[in-house]
Amino acid sequence: MDKSELLDELRLEVGTVPDYAQTLHDFYVGIVEKLINRMSDRFTVCLYETTDKAFVLKVCAGTGKIKKYVAFGQDSLSIAAIRGGLYFRQNKYFQFLYMPFYYQHHLKGQLVFQVPKDLYRITEDDLVFVKEVCHFIEAQYKRYMLNY
Repeated sequence: MDKSELLDELRLEVGTVPDYAQTLHDFYVGIVEKLINRMSDRFTVCLYETTDKAFVLKVCAGTGKIKKYVAFGQDSLSIAAIRGGLYFRQNKYFQFLYMPFYYQHHLKGQLVFQVPKDLYRITEDDLVFVKEVCHFIEAQYKRYMLNY
């Protein structure tokens, strides 16, 4: 299966999450599970929620070493938040994507991907896909606000 087929199938799967998610937490879990199901066990997908002082890990799947609490001003989560959009970085072994999502103009959280370089190369198609997923989260957010 080529990358565009994989991303199209992931789009469809992510789009089904509101069909069964009853709460915002269920929605977040569903999104992360759909994103990680087709990936190697060396991939990591996390969703952080924004509080008054920090980013707090809400859902994570994969094997990466992930912080459960990241104070504002620390780490790449803050860089992505300040930029207000997708932030990409890499090291010798991994590629990292950080994508904030909003409700109206309020930062609500971030979707984070840790991708092994030797298994998968992130391209422009992946960046577009991640942006689409976060726009989907933003569009569905209001639906779950009352149940959270």
